[in-house]
Amino acid sequence: MFIIFEGIDGSGLTTQSKILKDYLEEKGNKVFLTKEPTNSHIGRLIRKTLKGSYKMDQETLGLLFAVDRSMHMDIIKKELKDSFVICDRYYFSNFAYQMLNVDLNHLIRINSRFLKPDLTIFLDVPAEVCKKRIDENREHIEIFENRETLERIRKNYIKIIKLFKKKGYNIVKIDGNRSIEETHADIVKCVEKFLE
Repeated sequence: MFIIFEGIDGSGLTTQSKILKDYLEEKGNKVFLTKEPTNSHIGRLIRKTLKGSYKMDQETLGLLFAVDRSMHMDIIKKELKDSFVICDRYYFSNFAYQMLNVDLNHLIRINSRFLKPDLTIFLDVPAEVCKKRIDENREHIEIFENRETLERIRKNYIKIIKLFKKKGYNIVKIDGNRSIEETHADIVKCVEKFLE
């Protein structure tokens, strides 16, 4: 089963994906946890760009995400043979962030051959809450991590979710503006329901 976590920066994706991994492993499942951008040389270039230490336009960045994802696909497909795969961000992040400056249809086209997730969990948290979490927990602020931009990205996510739900994607919106435990409890309910 291929599970994706999505949401704006500061919404708790990394925390919740790790907790879900632990939960599924406790139930006796084999779980592979991964993340985008990856640690490949392309992924590292993307991270440098997000930190603002390397400049590139958003269309090029969107293409690099697709290249990084293409390399990632081999690993994901291999792991899916006998494991749950949980991915912290996938192409929906690519769409929500890059469509600030790049045509969404172009982004969808360059990502069209990648594996469809079985379940996408969107952690919905207000931009001001995410910004506060980022300021409290991070040393470096990335290029998208200001309140106004985060709010625009959140709106993009909501548009994308509506669009892809119409295409038959299993996407669940979870209120992430609560305690880690309350959010996790809802994620578990949603995963268990899907597994039934």
